[in-house]
Amino acid sequence: MPLFYIKMSRYLGKYNVNCVVARGMCMRYIKVLLLVVLIFLALVFFFQNQNALSQNLVLSLNIFFIPAMSSIPLPFYFIVISAFFLGTIFSLSMLVWDKVHLSAKLMKSRWRIGSLESEVGNLQKKLGETSSCSTFFRRAEDKNSDAAAKLPEDVSAPDPDKG
Repeated sequence: MPLFYIKMSRYLGKYNVNCVVARGMCMRYIKVLLLVVLIFLALVFFFQNQNALSQNLVLSLNIFFIPAMSSIPLPFYFIVISAFFLGTIFSLSMLVWDKVHLSAKLMKSRWRIGSLESEVGNLQKKLGETSSCSTFFRRAEDKNSDAAAKLPEDVSAPDPDKG
């Protein structure tokens, strides 16, 4: 049982959610469902509060060194909707920036992996060359050790002190 299925069954209680975890299809449907619910609740809010939201509002800006500025009378719902869209655009721009940053980081990491793999290949080639040399030297050492082993250990040499 996938981990996502266990989490969803815990949140939804007795309802079973069969999801394709590998492709993320279920999460996409949940996001769309949440977006539809959010839009529905916003519409209900606007319809139930039409009288309060249709009142005109004048925005003003009064900074010390700049002459006072004020806007034309705007309905309150226009201000709420424009703030919602500005927040959406700001959030979308932050998500795009994050996606671009992560994709650049991914490309850099893939390039680094490729360079490290080529370095490993070069080192393996060098190791193969040195191992063939080392086997040659090992064979020569083995021949020398075999020759040394064939010499008798109790070879008596004349003692120079006894003369």
